[in-house]
Amino acid sequence: AVWECGDKLTKTEETMRIHAKRMIQYNHDNGLRNILPHLQLALKLMGSAEDAFMTFCGISEDDFFQQEWHRKGGKTSKLIGHTTRLYLAIMRGDMALAERIYEMGKMYHKGGILFIGSIMRAFLGGLVAFATARYHGDNEKEMIRVAEESISTIKIWAKHSYWNFANKLFLLEAEYWFLNGNEKLARRKFGDSIAAAAKHRFKNEEGLAAQRAAIFHLQYSRKQEASSYLKHAKDCYEQWGATGLVEQIDAAMSEILEGLD
Repeated sequence: AVWECGDKLTKTEETMRIHAKRMIQYNHDNGLRNILPHLQLALKLMGSAEDAFMTFCGISEDDFFQQEWHRKGGKTSKLIGHTTRLYLAIMRGDMALAERIYEMGKMYHKGGILFIGSIMRAFLGGLVAFATARYHGDNEKEMIRVAEESISTIKIWAKHSYWNFANKLFLLEAEYWFLNGNEKLARRKFGDSIAAAAKHRFKNEEGLAAQRAAIFHLQYSRKQEASSYLKHAKDCYEQWGATGLVEQIDAAMSEILEGLD
């Protein structure tokens, strides 16, 4: 999956394209349905205008998912499709969209299959919940519950696989202290998350942690530090091959730097 590691997106995209072609050759419809959301995610992160669903199925992404949601069975492909969209919204920093996607996906994550998408949903859901809770909306209590449950879940997994989950746990803890107004601990945990992701070679999640740290510093009007963290995120995304995210970071940095003049 695109989100599993910090491997070059170009390499990941090439591999998934090969597998998609093989699924067509083998007439393996379910296999193709599981691969295409990942391929589409890689293309969007890379800034490509190609629609993988149109390339391999002859229909648009929206039409594909409309069919998928109404199709009987295929729970795994529904979970994958939902999680890839949630992941993209978070990586783009669009937490309002991520919240809507998270709520829409609840019906597909009740019991049943445990796979990497479900694990990632616990992490991604926690990030969405913390960001949403900071706006003190009507669902604040529910979002705090989801966020704290996410930390508890990731903490258990970190005990079993520190390498894979330490940086995720630190990022959720940073968001926890951010929400609760403890600047010192939030700053430390953002730093811990960035350091752990770098050490364990999750270049994508190192960039995400730096991006979230920039938002934290902007909240306290520390524009110079926010700009520095955005630069860090940009460097990570460039190494990852996420040209689409790099362009977005450039725009955010320009806006911040204008405010420093």
